[in-house]
Amino acid sequence: VDELKNIPYERLLAAGEKAIVKARAEADKDGASSFIFGWAPTVDGHVLPAQPFEPSSLELSKDIPLIIGTTLHEFTMSTYVPAFRSATKEMAVDFLRNKYGNRTDEFLKAFEKAYPGYQPKDLVDVDFTFRPGAIEQAKLKSLQKGAPVYMYLFAWESPVLDGMLRSTHCMEIPFVFNNVTRHASMTGGGKAACQLGEKMSDAWLNFAKTGNPNAKGLPQWNPYTVDQGATMLFKDDSEIKYNHDKELIELVRTFPTRGF
Repeated sequence: VDELKNIPYERLLAAGEKAIVKARAEADKDGASSFIFGWAPTVDGHVLPAQPFEPSSLELSKDIPLIIGTTLHEFTMSTYVPAFRSATKEMAVDFLRNKYGNRTDEFLKAFEKAYPGYQPKDLVDVDFTFRPGAIEQAKLKSLQKGAPVYMYLFAWESPVLDGMLRSTHCMEIPFVFNNVTRHASMTGGGKAACQLGEKMSDAWLNFAKTGNPNAKGLPQWNPYTVDQGATMLFKDDSEIKYNHDKELIELVRTFPTRGF
């Protein structure tokens, strides 16, 4: 084992990829399935002392401030299924009935409350895979009464490819690191995007330095609490929302959600 440190990483990576192919074939035979399959951190009692969701792990990080958030659309259906880019409400609702059945009207009412003035494609594009988990983690952190947790929802939509990407998975990363022009293939590199990148990167820098992400040009960003549910919506005109999608998320969580 000690000799592993002397092996070039390219060789280790190649061996790892080969092992994954073999292990996945065996898992498929056993009927196991996973959207993401491969290597992951392993609890060793030293570098990773416990599973992240164990109470002991929460206690370890009690006094460490946290920012957590997701993008509005994540794995945007209309990006991958062109028919939904110009979907009518009837088309979107027909799709929703496959999952929500006789609670579809209840879903639509909660969605309208959370996102008034929505487009029909929003009904299938708005993410319900990552945000519920992010909210749950923020709740657990807040209930510790230790260091604060700040919640965001990145809602800025890219103009690239005629807007096909929307606010897709990882779209916020170039803004956090202020690499908006470097990643113009994702952001478009326009003036509005650059301005948002300046503000978001300032927020993350301030958080890294002080534990407080408040920055010039952004609304007052209050910590997340269970009662208030403060969430910073990053977009051209960023705003703070308070439990704006609480009823919607609670309804969605009564149905099975694909995990990773």
